[in-house]
Amino acid sequence: MVIKHVIQAGIPSARLTLSTITDAELSLYQRLYGDSSTMQFIGPCYDQAQSAEFFRRCLQQSKHPTSPWYYFAIRLHQQQQAIGFISLIPTQYPAAPFELGIMLSAEARGQGYADEALTALFLHCFTLLELPALLARVNPDNKGATKHIRHFGFIAAPAEMPAQQGLQNYLLAASADNIRYLKELATGFARLQQSQTQAAVAADSIYLRNTP
Repeated sequence: MVIKHVIQAGIPSARLTLSTITDAELSLYQRLYGDSSTMQFIGPCYDQAQSAEFFRRCLQQSKHPTSPWYYFAIRLHQQQQAIGFISLIPTQYPAAPFELGIMLSAEARGQGYADEALTALFLHCFTLLELPALLARVNPDNKGATKHIRHFGFIAAPAEMPAQQGLQNYLLAASADNIRYLKELATGFARLQQSQTQAAVAADSIYLRNTP
């Protein structure tokens, strides 16, 4: 499949930027892949040496100009330290040429960052790359993840896309309805960011007025 647009500089959203991973994210990668809670529905934990080797491979794949493997660090605007990772891994299915992956640090969970990062990536894939669909493989015991992806419009994949052992396949199609919903979500995140900024400015003003 010919991709019409190559991701290079990164993908921005209201509060986040998805940018190609760098050496600076090694410690976060090791921490997440060594955490039993994070890896509960993914697989066995990696030790420091294993995760360093896997991260090195991800870096090499990301740096290759024609690589179909995309690994992004998720960062808050104005912050250098990443809060998680999101990826697109090539599949063997032309109807869904990439598999989605996402992982956030414990401190970043529960604040809407995962939804915002996914929304930005989905819109980029569907409106710029013009991909027909994306694939997600989910452990059926991970009820939260299953509910999460269905919230975006993922549906069970057809039988011709056999799932890996112990996983279930879901597809998100680049339909007009799905794209419209994703744009509505993006607008909501922009409004949230605006309200948070206004609240911060108001708090600063109160602080300044109360300063002797």
